[in-house]
Amino acid sequence: MAGFLYAQTDLLGNMKRYLKQTQLTTSNWTTEQDCFLIENNSLSVHDLIEHLPFSEEEIRVRRAVLGLVRRDKQMKTY
Repeated sequence: MAGFLYAQTDLLGNMKRYLKQTQLTTSNWTTEQDCFLIENNSLSVHDLIEHLPFSEEEIRVRRAVLGLVRRDKQMKTY
């Protein structure tokens, strides 16, 4: 397992550093398929299934691995 440091501010405004563990995995996804998923992230999972040779669960997991789920949450307007 590899890791990387990230900083977070606690309730008192103090910076704390954490080592976040990342799991290295091999992927069945090609670069072109990743690009398609990133560029068409706004499509529904069902539409993506029509264009990609993966199941709904595999697409959801890959979206999370690529950070697209977190990006959607950050871009969401309240």
